[in-house]
Amino acid sequence: MPRSVHLLCGAGGDATGLLEAGFDPILGINHWQTAVDTFALNHPTAAARCADIQNYPMRWLPKALVLWASVICWELSPAGGRKRPDPVQDALFEEEEQWRELPPEAFELTRVTAWCVLRAAEAKRFPCVVVENVVEFITGWGLFPEWIRCMKKLGYRVQVVSVSSAHIGSETNPYAPQWRDRVYLVFTLAGMRCPDLAPRPLAYCVHCGRDVRARQSWRDPKVKAGKYGQQYDYRCPNTRCGHALVEPYVRPASDVIMWDNIGQRIGDRDRPLVPNTMRRIEAGLVKFPHEPSVVTVTHGKDGTDRAFAPDTRPLPVRTVKVGEALLVPVGGSWNDTASSAAEPMRTRMTRESEALVTVDPFIVEFRNNCDTAPVDNPLSTLAGARHHGLVVPDGVARDRARNTLVIPYRKGAPKTVAEPLHTLATRASAAVVRSAPDIKECYFRMLQPREHLSAQRFPETYQVVGSKAAQTQQAGNAVSVNVARWIGERLMPVLT
Repeated sequence: MPRSVHLLCGAGGDATGLLEAGFDPILGINHWQTAVDTFALNHPTAAARCADIQNYPMRWLPKALVLWASVICWELSPAGGRKRPDPVQDALFEEEEQWRELPPEAFELTRVTAWCVLRAAEAKRFPCVVVENVVEFITGWGLFPEWIRCMKKLGYRVQVVSVSSAHIGSETNPYAPQWRDRVYLVFTLAGMRCPDLAPRPLAYCVHCGRDVRARQSWRDPKVKAGKYGQQYDYRCPNTRCGHALVEPYVRPASDVIMWDNIGQRIGDRDRPLVPNTMRRIEAGLVKFPHEPSVVTVTHGKDGTDRAFAPDTRPLPVRTVKVGEALLVPVGGSWNDTASSAAEPMRTRMTRESEALVTVDPFIVEFRNNCDTAPVDNPLSTLAGARHHGLVVPDGVARDRARNTLVIPYRKGAPKTVAEPLHTLATRASAAVVRSAPDIKECYFRMLQPREHLSAQRFPETYQVVGSKAAQTQQAGNAVSVNVARWIGERLMPVLT
């Protein structure tokens, strides 16, 4: 098996992805012992070292075909800001004691720079070097052009890949249900064949009437690094539709939420939620009130939800909407708007930043005789596939004819569902809005580390050590496993 070395291995997301692609991770180095312990636990055949890479002699690195370096980017990240947070001050009301217990090295995110990659490449001449970072690593770092020139002087060619983790996946490589825009700089030695690293996510072209492999389309031809929906879109590859804009299929956050734990009723909490969190929940309930659970949802390029009848177009990967839930950012998160659980999650951060809000749900089983049961009943036997969904009844809006409105997208006045619908076109042309429930009737809990890990597409069997705060930190810093695997699968024919 071709071997790989991982600098700033963290919890091992990139190593896991390359392992799935057929590589053999032989070494992981990180400056935080807890992350090293997680890497060692899940990659027992690899060496795991706790070391400061800035002072690490690169001649000690073993030979390998791939060097993967997830250099620190926190100062440039729009999610992290430009200063170290005070996690206690950020109103982590449930587990602030655990955050106080995190060691300083868990937050020392400025120790390793991209220049360490140059030292490693110069010392070992790895045939391939992959550097993962935020888009601002290219657009906001003044020395980036000089850094690239140095890599070229060492004999490397570079390919810049801009992609969101939500758009990468296949039948064998599950998607990550998370909007996570990143750049992947793939360096290969001159003389080698360049790997095919163009993202071609599966999408449905309305004009062609079928699924297509979408192509990236840059809004400014001079720009080749950016974020989905801002600097680039996806278009159909066919000329007959004029290369129409298409939306790639994505996996919803609801697919990885642990629905057997809906949290605590807000009105029953001994310790009330902080006012800022309550305001965000209220705003989320206005934005995402009751919706029919049978509606299938895909996603616009801005991350907003779009509801449509199940028979109007193909379904994305596992996109059956499960109940009525909100992902509500809390604790001073950089993005303070609520989002539906039917959408991919936001970019995972290194701290608790989101919570689950539900209203009077019950469990429905999608097999056998389709039994239902209250959420306070034990679940039926769980099989290898997921057969259980969460459904939220109206609860408060019991008079549907009076409280439920149909909002046309185009010209026309809103009307209640007691009235006939307007003439329907061949595409979605109406939305349903119901009155929001009393906030005290909602159930609330923070997202758990396992859900953060699943959002990064770690396998369910992946074990992460440390407190909840430490596990969340590791998940937020990780590389999405599905993207690492995708890159590894495209490197394999070039390197072997």
